[in-house]
Amino acid sequence: MGKFIDLKCIFTLFLFVALFPTKASAETLVESSVESRLYLAFQAQESELQSWLPAPWQVSPVTAGPSKGANLSVVFVQQLLSETPEGRPFTFGRTVRYMVLTVPAKHAQTGEESVFVTRVYMPDLDMIPGPFKNSVKADVRRDFTQKGENLASGIGSDDWEMKEAGGGAIVVRFSYSRSALNRVKWERTIRSSIDPSLYFIFRVDQSSELLRSVPDGVDRLQNYEFRSTVPSYILQASLP
Repeated sequence: MGKFIDLKCIFTLFLFVALFPTKASAETLVESSVESRLYLAFQAQESELQSWLPAPWQVSPVTAGPSKGANLSVVFVQQLLSETPEGRPFTFGRTVRYMVLTVPAKHAQTGEESVFVTRVYMPDLDMIPGPFKNSVKADVRRDFTQKGENLASGIGSDDWEMKEAGGGAIVVRFSYSRSALNRVKWERTIRSSIDPSLYFIFRVDQSSELLRSVPDGVDRLQNYEFRSTVPSYILQASLP
């Protein structure tokens, strides 16, 4: 389904994520969560990604910032806390790890911008097909470490592996020099590639570390590996 060239790598730690549905006239809070996320931004063949989107939405690469030019994100998520609007736990104390593929897009007629969730790899069968109606079964593993002394920022390493039911896998491994965190608040409309009328508003308060960005000239990676054996698409592991 195409060959995707690695453009840049961003590590993001989400401290707070609020999820809202907006299909009704008044917004209704459906979930609040605390998550750790790894973002990998890629520049892919646009013609291949376009087949993932419903008409009349078109692939619209990121226009600014450390992910400028990216049109595909591979997101690994470790959900630390998930609560209902009443403050009750969604997952009953469990830590949920999963992987998401997203594509930024623009409506060809209205010019509206959105992000489409095109696939979710989820270990919990109770969460399939999930809120975006496109989750599939997979096992997701993470090995994460940080080391440092006194006032030094230290170093970190993060290893992720997603293994789908059919045997294909996506693996990312890297180590990096740590830096001061940056705090950012943002709001974004996230849609389902299965049903574009199904969408949620994410309101996020996050602290993040930028590990590598070609547009910004940042590179704090000490080593890096990315590979995919998922048969429906090919991801190259080379860094530009």
